[in-house]
Amino acid sequence: MNTMQTMNTILAEVKRKKPVIECITNYVTIGDCANIILAAGASPIMAEDIREVKEIVAISGAVVLNIGTLQEQTVKAMRLAGEEANRLNIPVVLDPVGVGASNLRNVTAEMLLKHVQFSVIRGNLSEIKAIYGIQSGTKGVDAAEGETADAEAIEIVRGVAKRYGCTVAATGAQDIIASPERMAILENGHPMMADVTGTGCMCSAVVGAMCGGGVGDSFAEAALAVSMMSISGEMAEEFVRAQGAGIGTFREKLFDFMYGFDAELLEKRGKIREL
Repeated sequence: MNTMQTMNTILAEVKRKKPVIECITNYVTIGDCANIILAAGASPIMAEDIREVKEIVAISGAVVLNIGTLQEQTVKAMRLAGEEANRLNIPVVLDPVGVGASNLRNVTAEMLLKHVQFSVIRGNLSEIKAIYGIQSGTKGVDAAEGETADAEAIEIVRGVAKRYGCTVAATGAQDIIASPERMAILENGHPMMADVTGTGCMCSAVVGAMCGGGVGDSFAEAALAVSMMSISGEMAEEFVRAQGAGIGTFREKLFDFMYGFDAELLEKRGKIREL
C-alpha cells in the first residue's frame, strides 16, 4: 500500500471510529483545537487535571501535548499523560510551541522528549531547529520569515526524526515530513493561514486525530493531517478572495472545508512529493 492509499485508509478509519483525542493544549486556542478535531471526524476531550488524566488517556485514541501556555500543573499532567499513553501503546503528539523563545519552554520540551516517546513532533521549522539545537530566529509561536525546505532544513528535520525515533512534521511555506526512514515535501497551503492565531495548534490537533485512527503509520498520519489543514486553508483563501471577505470569514471557512474533507479532495489537490 503506497502512502496515498494509506492516507485514504486513515481518513476512512477516523470517520468510522470517531476516536477520542485527549489534548492538553494552550488556552489561547483550546476551543479551535476542539472544533477542528470534530471537523476532522474525531472527538476531542481537553482534560488537564492530574487527578483524571490517566483515566482519560485510557479511553483515548491519541494524546496531543501542546506547550503554548505553560503552567506548573499542566506540565506535570503532560508528563503523566504521555507516560501513561506510552504504557498503553497510545500515540502521542508533541507541539513544542515557542521552544527556543524561553528557558522554561526549552526545559519543558527537553523533559517531555526525555520521558515520553512521541509518535509525531509537529512544529514550525524554527521550533524544530530549536529542538535540534540551532538558533533560528524563533519569535514566540511564529515561524521565522523566509524559511523553506532547503537541503539544510531537510537534514535538520531528518536528524530530529532519527534522534527521537518518530515522525517530525515541520510546517511552513513548504512542509517537511520525516521519519527515520521516509521523507516528503508538501506544498499546499496559503500565507493567509499565518494571519489566524492557532493554525499551528489546530494542525497538531488534526495530527492527533489522524493518529487516533489506529493504522499505526505515523508518517502517513502526519502527512495526511498537514495536507488536510493546508488544503482547507487554500480553499478558505480562495473563497475569501472570491467574496471580497476578510480574516473572520477565512477562519470560518477553514473549519467548513475541514469538515467536508474527503479522499477525492486529497487526490485532486494534494501536493505530496516523497524523496
